[in-house]
Amino acid sequence: MRIDNKLSLMKNRLLLLLLVAMFSSCIKDEIITAPIVDPIPPKILSRDTITTGQLWGFAIGQSSASIYAKAQEVKFERKIAYMSVVGNVFTSLESLENKIPLYLSIYLDQTVGTGTGIQIYFANNTVKSIWTNDGKQMNKWPTNTSTNSSIIKGDQVSEVYTKLANIKTIGAYANKFERISMFEKDIAKPYDDQMNNSRLWYINGDVDEKSYYNLELNFTAGKLVSIYSTLYEKP
Repeated sequence: MRIDNKLSLMKNRLLLLLLVAMFSSCIKDEIITAPIVDPIPPKILSRDTITTGQLWGFAIGQSSASIYAKAQEVKFERKIAYMSVVGNVFTSLESLENKIPLYLSIYLDQTVGTGTGIQIYFANNTVKSIWTNDGKQMNKWPTNTSTNSSIIKGDQVSEVYTKLANIKTIGAYANKFERISMFEKDIAKPYDDQMNNSRLWYINGDVDEKSYYNLELNFTAGKLVSIYSTLYEKP
């Protein structure tokens, strides 16, 4: 789902990731003088549950790797705009060196969520934006460290792991690596074996300018067992 208004997009994305992550995350708000109006929720047009057969070529009983390959195959046909992976949370940065470029964002925080947790978003293989959980946008994080020990807007994604490893050695920021989350999968990139461990993926695909599908793909032991399909009218 694409929403031009940046504030609405950030709220909608964070609300979905809140469900995916199953932990508290602060929604970004800009400081404005006018009353804050929440985005209009999308209208549900229809719902369906599939436990046999297939939908969009996603066949019940297939492995998560096969389902991912099919998502890549039908990405343009089904106008897939978003894929998220539930429970993709890590405690070791060292295990992510080759994984970070496969995703569209990475979140860093303490085990217990804080307002100063860091959210880094990628686009076109570069760092697109940096936010704190409490809604502060940044061009650089941390702000008081050298170029080699900070994430800077415009950095190449291929540089992010090395820079994060340097930041982790700085005592003031080490606790931001207690919980590392990567939920938004870049479908243009290869499959990540860690996705085998997820019990739920979300996929959004546009139908037209007025409506879109949200699919909930449910897995057991790495096999697709059901699909919950919801057709929404865009607000």
